[in-house]
Formats: sequence, structure tokens, C-alpha cells
Amino acid sequence: MNRLRLLQTASKSAASSLRITQATPSSSAVRFLTARQFSDSTAAAGDGEITVGTVKYFSFKNQYGFIIPDGVDKRDHSSSDLAFIHRNDIMKADSDEKFFPGLSKGQRVQFKVGKADAGKESMRAFELTMEGGTMVPPFQPGYIKNYIRTQKARFGDEVFEIFSNSTDQNDLETKIVEAYDRVKENIERQEEKVGRARELSGYDKDDEGEEVKS
Repeated sequence: MNRLRLLQTASKSAASSLRITQATPSSSAVRFLTARQFSDSTAAAGDGEITVGTVKYFSFKNQYGFIIPDGVDKRDHSSSDLAFIHRNDIMKADSDEKFFPGLSKGQRVQFKVGKADAGKESMRAFELTMEGGTMVPPFQPGYIKNYIRTQKARFGDEVFEIFSNSTDQNDLETKIVEAYDRVKENIERQEEKVGRARELSGYDKDDEGEEVKS
């Protein structure tokens, strides 16, 4: 009988201890969640707190970058202090038009945060906008100027090849005109695309063609 009471008492004590362990996160877990400013359900629920920070790096080619949240030393920090941002997690206006906004070093942004991806140290940023909640510009300042410059350079290369390989004057002139028409069409199509994207995102152009918030 005494042995049975002892077993029952030990069982109740173990169950109580288990409940306490499950309900109370470790001090290191509390520090982790507080420093990152998100709850342990953020990744699943998608409603993490808004965090503000500065873009440390972003690669248009690789489509991702990192953000230094406010409160983190801009020079002395580790990967676990940073927020990872993928281009797909940058908010953009609903549109059938395909455009992919990117970020530039030093830009001030705000975002929600979730747990790091498996095997990674940096927390995951999502629903990213500019600081204050405005959309990230759909194209970086000077984009269309650079596009036009590139198209013209390609046209020059093509004309050079035409002159190098054409022996008939009429054929030469026809090919040059066709090349020019293609470049002109490409530029006009891209200008229209950029204009539609800016309008959808609430941006316009100033006198120098730079993006400004309307």
C-alpha cells in the first residue's frame, strides 16, 4: 500500500514537472525571441510584428539580400542578427504586369519577421515595404536611362556587324533600318511597362526621370 502511494506521488510530481517545462520557455529562448522581435508562431501565422531596418546588401542577380534591423550594430554583427529578404517577399501592387522590385544598400525599410529557414541563421523577412509603408519602387532610379543606353550600344554593335558582312548597299540600308526599328520598339515597350508599374505602385517621374513618390 505504501509502495502504491509512493508510485502515485512520484507520477503526479513528474506530470507537474512536465507541464511546467512545456509551458515555460528557457531564458535563452526568451532572449532569442525578444532580440528578434517576433513570436514563435510568426512563421506559421504570418502576423509578426513590424520591424524597421536598413538594407545591408541586395543582389538583383541572386534575388535576395540582407537587412540590419534597428538596434543592431551596423558593423559589429553576426548572421543571426540580420534579416534575410528574398525578392518574392517584397510587397508589390497586384498586376498582370511582370516586374520585380529590388532594394539598394542603405534604403530604409520595414517588414515582418519569421523564423530562419532550416539550416540558416538569419531570420526571414516578409511583407517588406519602404519605411512608412509605401511600396518599394518597381524599378530603381535611372533604370530606364540605363536600359536605353544598353539598347543603343547593342544597336551600334549590330550596325557594325551589318557593315562588316553586307556587300549590297540596298541590303545594308534595309538591315540598318530594321535594327533601328527593333531598338526603338524595345525602348518604347519598356517605357510603357515602367510607366504602368510606377502608376500601380503610386510612383511617378520627376524632371530627371528619377522615381519620386506621388
